[in-house]
Amino acid sequence: MHRLRMDIAQPRGEPKRLLRLARLSVAWEVLWPRLWPLVAVLGLFAALTLFDILPELPGWLHLATLIVLGTAAAVSLVLALTGFHTPSIGTARRRLEQDSGLEHRPLTALIDRQMTSMRDPEARALWKLHVDRQRARASQLTVRLPRPTLAERDGFGLRGLLALVVFVAAAASWGDWWPRLERVLSPQIAVASGGSDPVLDLFISPPRHTGVAPFYLQPPPVTETGEQLPGPSIAAPVDSVLAARVSGTADVPTLILGLEALTFGIVGGDATEIEAVLTAGDKIAVEVDGTVLAEWPLELIPDLVPEIAFAETPTGTERGALRLHYTAEDDYGVAAVTATVALSPDAPEALPRAPMQLELTVPGRQPSEAEGVSFHDLTPHPWAGQSVSIHLTATDAVGQSGASEAVDIVLPERTFEHPIARAIIDQRRTLLLYPEQAAEVSESLETLSLRPDRYYDDAVVFLALRTASRRLTLADNLGEAIASIEGLLWDTALRLEDGDLSLAERDLRAAQQALMDALSSDASDEEIARLMEELRQAMDRYLQALEENLMEQLARGEDLQPMMIPPNANTINRQQLDEMLRQMQELSESGARDAARDMLAQLQNMLENLETGMALQQQQQQNQMMSLLEDMQALMEAQQELLDQTFQQSQSSPENGQGQPGQQGQQPGAGESEAVQEALRRALGQMMREMGELAGDIPAPLGRAEQAMRSSSEALGRGRPDQAIDPQTQALDALQQGLQSFVDQMLEQMAQQQGTQVGPAAQPLPSNTDPLGRPLRNSGSVSTEDVAIPQESDIQRSREILRELRRRLGERQRPEPERNYIERLLRRF
Repeated sequence: MHRLRMDIAQPRGEPKRLLRLARLSVAWEVLWPRLWPLVAVLGLFAALTLFDILPELPGWLHLATLIVLGTAAAVSLVLALTGFHTPSIGTARRRLEQDSGLEHRPLTALIDRQMTSMRDPEARALWKLHVDRQRARASQLTVRLPRPTLAERDGFGLRGLLALVVFVAAAASWGDWWPRLERVLSPQIAVASGGSDPVLDLFISPPRHTGVAPFYLQPPPVTETGEQLPGPSIAAPVDSVLAARVSGTADVPTLILGLEALTFGIVGGDATEIEAVLTAGDKIAVEVDGTVLAEWPLELIPDLVPEIAFAETPTGTERGALRLHYTAEDDYGVAAVTATVALSPDAPEALPRAPMQLELTVPGRQPSEAEGVSFHDLTPHPWAGQSVSIHLTATDAVGQSGASEAVDIVLPERTFEHPIARAIIDQRRTLLLYPEQAAEVSESLETLSLRPDRYYDDAVVFLALRTASRRLTLADNLGEAIASIEGLLWDTALRLEDGDLSLAERDLRAAQQALMDALSSDASDEEIARLMEELRQAMDRYLQALEENLMEQLARGEDLQPMMIPPNANTINRQQLDEMLRQMQELSESGARDAARDMLAQLQNMLENLETGMALQQQQQQNQMMSLLEDMQALMEAQQELLDQTFQQSQSSPENGQGQPGQQGQQPGAGESEAVQEALRRALGQMMREMGELAGDIPAPLGRAEQAMRSSSEALGRGRPDQAIDPQTQALDALQQGLQSFVDQMLEQMAQQQGTQVGPAAQPLPSNTDPLGRPLRNSGSVSTEDVAIPQESDIQRSREILRELRRRLGERQRPEPERNYIERLLRRF
């Protein structure tokens, strides 16, 4: 009977795994709605924990909340498990049949037994056929996922809201969930201790602009008799904020600042707090019920007024800009520096009298000691050429200002060389100083416009002169007309004097100032890089305009002799300017903005003091020389490559001295090498002709190089690369000697000529230096006494060693290790 019951409960062929899954599915559908209250309680606890809410509550409420949540979780678990029974095997079969969409309950048929006609063969066959058919149907069973009815019970969708809250809490506490869980499970229950002493915490936070860090006041010690000793003297800047907190006492403490008494505020329980600004007083004390809890002597440090002075008397630069060099200092940092320019009382009455404010650059961010140089182009201002008074003002972060002594100077004014430009500026000055002569100025301007041959038939100049003349004649308000005309006349004179150069110079100054301001502030690296590129472009435009202006002057036949710079003047070229900009950018990107700012100040000073002059002939010679040097270097590299190729061909040639003497034949690749050698020889001939036109004499070693190339070409034409190696080596040596001779010859020529440069004036170099500042020999060539350059004998010895190594490598009878070693030595050559 036991066996029969087992067969009935678990018949053969029944899918055990699917039945287990079906039982689990039914169990979950029954259990999950029962467990949902428990899950809701746990979710609420998780949200409170991750949001760190419970530790902010009073200790008793924190503990009560934990008890309520724990009780609710326990009750929910008990209710969920009460009355819950594991689904039976019959329920699992029925669930499996329903999920599989099978009718007539095939799994039940599998456990049925034939009860009648057991001895009838036909009945047994019919029964077996029935069971087989049901078993075949049971082979297609599937189990669907559980379908709890929780959604029907949660009509408001609260389970989704709970899940969202828990997810947000988890994201907010990412990486800090464990400490928060520990705080939630450890409620702080305050236990009254009537005998405990009050606890004092006191901080002082200096004003932000001082840069002084907040500090904590350690309570002073107490003597054995219980007497409170005074603490050490405290030094704090004026307007510092004092924050104090006292806990552990039922009495309200009092804060004593000098003669002023302030009462603490209650923040909860036995804790009290207070904040006060330190503006006066000689002590800090905290009293509780008449007893001094702590006391410190106080010294308030006043915020001093900034000091500023001229480091040098304001002067004008070579470009006409006003140069202001100052030094300033402040105890907590200089925030801003300005210059105030006031017109002298003796100036003509017609000039405007309102003082002029100039913003000066402050290096760094509120430095305690600052030294800066600022350039301001005031040549277009009506005060140019007039006596003025200038004083500097330094301001700190709180608005306190200190002024320097006033200095009387004459503002720089621009000198115009072009006669028409000079005449226009004269009329502009007359109009500004004597407005009553507007009619005469109008007539003079119209007269100037009638001579277009004097200003190169420039239609823009013609229209500007006529427009200015008509405005003066037809003006209803003479003051407004003069204000609009004086700028037009200035721009017209600049156009005549130097074309687009003034506009390029103005853009260059603006780019320099923008970059200086960015380096002095907290500008991003991207902003610095953008401004650096704008400065580079502005400098290129300025130098291009400068060169074009000088070429136009030369084309017009103007005398450039006054603009000539002596050959021993300190000069600078575009490559050096680009190098300075590159170094500035590298310094800025590496965080050394102070160094980058100093280099920019040097560049500003250099460009503002440029004395321009171009000897176009010498400049063209220098350009041609540099081009020839580059071509010669490329020719030498090509000859070296051909030598290496020829050497490799000689190693595989039977005519290398190791084969049979009678063997002859064209070497593969020799024809191509011959063509390359011939092309190099023709290129050398063209360079020699250009050198003759440029320097007058052709270096003798280049002639020997041409002959050696010709011999090499003939050997390659015969298919004998082994016979071409020595001529090619001789050609390479002669090219190197010829290049050095050409450089020495050109440097000697340049030293003897009166060059035209672009460089700072009044900074001469020693007469025994070349234009790049390198020392010269008495013969005029570059001296290499202080430079570690190999002597000619060392170079020749190296060539001999190299030639010997190549010869030995070609000797096939030498041992293989030796030849491998020689090959490794030659590989770098």
